[in-house]
Amino acid sequence: MSPQKTKSLEFEFSYDVPKGKTVNVAIPLSLPLSGLPTDHAEVHIRESRIPCFAEDNFREDFLRFVAEEEDKMRQEEGDVSLENLEMELRDLAEVWEDENRVATPVSTHSIKQEEEFGQICHKLYHSPVLHAMRAEENRAAHELRGLVKKRNEEIKKIQDHHIMAMEGYVNNGGHVDTTAVNDLAASQIEQRQDCEVKWASEISHLMEKQRKEFYSWVLQTFDESLGGKDYTSTIPNTDSYSPEPQSYPKMEESFSICIGSQLKITHSIRLFVDNVWNLCAGHPRAPERLQTALSLYTNSLSGLILLVDNRLNLYSGNTHKLSKICEVFPEFHFNPFDQQLNTIRQKLLNPDVVKRRTPTNYLIDDTIPDSVVKEDDSSGDLILPTGTCYLTRHSNLKQVHCVIHLASTVHEVQGEVSSRDPLLIGLKSALKLASENNMDNLIIPLFLTSNLEPNMDHAWCMKRCEVVFKCVKGFMIEVGSTGVTTSKTFHFILPKNTTQKTFQAISSMLPSIFRVPCPMVLDQGSRKKTLTVQELTKLNLLPDSS
Repeated sequence: MSPQKTKSLEFEFSYDVPKGKTVNVAIPLSLPLSGLPTDHAEVHIRESRIPCFAEDNFREDFLRFVAEEEDKMRQEEGDVSLENLEMELRDLAEVWEDENRVATPVSTHSIKQEEEFGQICHKLYHSPVLHAMRAEENRAAHELRGLVKKRNEEIKKIQDHHIMAMEGYVNNGGHVDTTAVNDLAASQIEQRQDCEVKWASEISHLMEKQRKEFYSWVLQTFDESLGGKDYTSTIPNTDSYSPEPQSYPKMEESFSICIGSQLKITHSIRLFVDNVWNLCAGHPRAPERLQTALSLYTNSLSGLILLVDNRLNLYSGNTHKLSKICEVFPEFHFNPFDQQLNTIRQKLLNPDVVKRRTPTNYLIDDTIPDSVVKEDDSSGDLILPTGTCYLTRHSNLKQVHCVIHLASTVHEVQGEVSSRDPLLIGLKSALKLASENNMDNLIIPLFLTSNLEPNMDHAWCMKRCEVVFKCVKGFMIEVGSTGVTTSKTFHFILPKNTTQKTFQAISSMLPSIFRVPCPMVLDQGSRKKTLTVQELTKLNLLPDSS
């Protein structure tokens, strides 16, 4: 602790005596005073022999003088302390910047300033640097997963301790004080929130650090590759990887369909049973991640339509599950998932953006009025109308580049839907958004739900899939009429508890809705001949309608 500073000065006092004379008194002082100012005033009255008629004036002037001068001293000391603090913070900020600054290498080759980071990554992904790049991503993923595991273990330990404390308090055999129980619960919630905030800060700091390191590594590696450095000898990390066993029967079937009247466009349809989260989560070295990385910066992206709650937050439903998946694999190419949602929230709160619709916009349903986007006063969540959808981009999911979030409620998902239902209108908007953002591979939940409930019987499933099939077909015909000739692949995913009977019935229904090209068999006496497409074309036997 620094010694207290002192200030020496004189207190001057004057008083009048009979015969018109004035007496001046000068008293040396050292501020701040060591005791009470009133005690010092009495001492100086006696030492300076102040007459009794001037004592009151002396006390008043002395106390006011001491208070003003000490206040000036404190003000000066405060100004000096603030200046010192500003200098220390400035020095600390400079040290922090030096420690966390991304060292961008000075290129001796031609890395043009206009070249985007994505273009550089795309070139490296399609070069011998691929294995080194994947190894760098896997290293970061291993570090991040370890930190997330520590957080989960600590939170679980806190939860177990809270449960034991609450059970011991409630089951003590005596009278339970409701107020005390509520206070205990409140303190436990606060303790858990503090723990979550602490770990969220550490995870966020690590992810930001990894992003900077990866960015620097990519630029340096690209520079070295232009300099002729050989990466063909780089051996990737080949830790053992084995896919997780599937606990439900595998059912899958593929179709080729033709859409169009004059100019026919061939598309692919895949009907399969799986858990939708298996397409997003997975081991860092899963082979599907390699294909996802190779097509990350192309015009052939993979998208997923995900049914989410009508509340825009990270803490409920499928959005919460997706956030948990995103946090265990580093995101190097786009903003983190929570930041993207925050951007979407700001766009939703801006009425000018709601009515504007471009391929880069998150909002896509311009028929929804602004007033229906409400904010919950208690939680602060935005309540979205059914059919509202928004887009997030990812490079850390196993088989998906883009996720189109389709807002709905449980009642609307499980109820009956028609072609004019807001949920179906939202599905059409999601399909249009996928087309505008170059999603040539699109995963669609055929039942518009990720799990079959007991009330969803066989008849309900057949009716729901028929409505969705016709919605997708209508969109494909509409897109084909605009001159778009890109061939697309639609993956219709069914919940893992779908029965084989339902799957076979849906597989049989699909060719009756979509036109599936098939060979024609002609009976030529005792033998049959299968005509190819070329032979059918020569005979003008191909159908002209879609």
